[in-house]
Amino acid sequence: MSKLVTTLFGGESDKGIKAQESANRELLQFMERQQDMARSDIRQAMPSQYRAMTAGQQAGLDVYGQTMPQQANAFVGGNVAAQQALLAGMPMYEQAIRGTNVNYGNLQPYQGSYDMSFAQQQLPDAVANPEYIQQIAQNNTANSLGGMGIDAATLAELEALRYS
Repeated sequence: MSKLVTTLFGGESDKGIKAQESANRELLQFMERQQDMARSDIRQAMPSQYRAMTAGQQAGLDVYGQTMPQQANAFVGGNVAAQQALLAGMPMYEQAIRGTNVNYGNLQPYQGSYDMSFAQQQLPDAVANPEYIQQIAQNNTANSLGGMGIDAATLAELEALRYS
C-alpha cells in the first residue's frame, strides 16, 4: 500500500484492497463469460427467429394476395362504367352539333357493387417459435449457479445491483 494511503487512512494491511481488486477481476471475467454466452444464444436463436419472421411475413402476403382479385374487380368495374358513360354521351355530342334537342336520358348513374368482405382479414396473433422456446428452456436448465461459474454471494450481489 502506498505511503499516502497509509497516512490518510491508517493501517498496515492492504488485504481489503487486494480482495476488492480480486473481486473486481472475477466480476469482469464473469461479465465476459455472460457476454459470450449471450452472443452464443443469439447466434443459435437467429435461424429460428428468421423462420418465424418469414412465416409472419408470408401470412401478411397471403392476406394481401387474397385481397388482390377483389381490388382488381372493383377497378375493372369502375373502368367499364366510365367507358359506358363516355359511349352513352356520344349521341348527345351528335345532337348538340346538329342543333337538335339533347336527350340526357342515355346518361344513367352507375351504382357499383363492391364486395368489401376481403377487408375483413386478420393475421394470426403470433407465429409460434417452438424451437426458440425449447432452446431458452434448455439454457435456463444449464445455467444453474454452478453452470454460470458464480457463487451464491456474487449472484445476490448482482441481484441487488439490478434492483437498486
